[in-house]
Amino acid sequence: MVELSNTHKNVAGKTQIPEQKDWEGALVIDHLVSALGGDPSCPLRRALVLNDIDEHPDTTQAEIMNRLEINKSALNRDIEWLYDYGCILRQQSENDARVIKLQTCGYAKKNLTHSLDSFKKSHQNLKKFLLTFINAFPDRKITLRDIKILFVLDDKKETSRQALLNSLYNGPLTTDVRALKNMMADGLVEEVEHNDEYS
Repeated sequence: MVELSNTHKNVAGKTQIPEQKDWEGALVIDHLVSALGGDPSCPLRRALVLNDIDEHPDTTQAEIMNRLEINKSALNRDIEWLYDYGCILRQQSENDARVIKLQTCGYAKKNLTHSLDSFKKSHQNLKKFLLTFINAFPDRKITLRDIKILFVLDDKKETSRQALLNSLYNGPLTTDVRALKNMMADGLVEEVEHNDEYS
């Protein structure tokens, strides 16, 4: 059986919005995975950038850096990835060809909108949700898959390894297994044994 480690059992619960008693964080993560090209290995920082661009259409890279306090090289990588995967559009400013404006588009915008449904359409609330996890694991490049695992375990308290893997995405099983092992090695989740007694 697999469960959250004692030090991380309350992390998922702390992200919930009080007014939404039946709110499920795992569903938000599913929509973010869809918004990011179906890639659950994306870091939460990339989702944060996508959310910021959607909140501020026609924004520039410099403006994103100021709002999110992300270093230039990391932001460059995320913007290139988002553009290559068709999540955002880039357009030269009419006033200054050196300025590139960014905006979300297509499936990314559609699925991000679904994520925002859980936050009353508030980009700021989604931002707080993502930052809760980013700040909770400052020494780890936390991914969407990692957070899905945390939410599944927070909901079920404990489950079999196979059931947990079945609740993830349709990528290579070896990738999901490796992600789970890395989380165990980092102390985020742990495997427990139960010695059932026969009556």
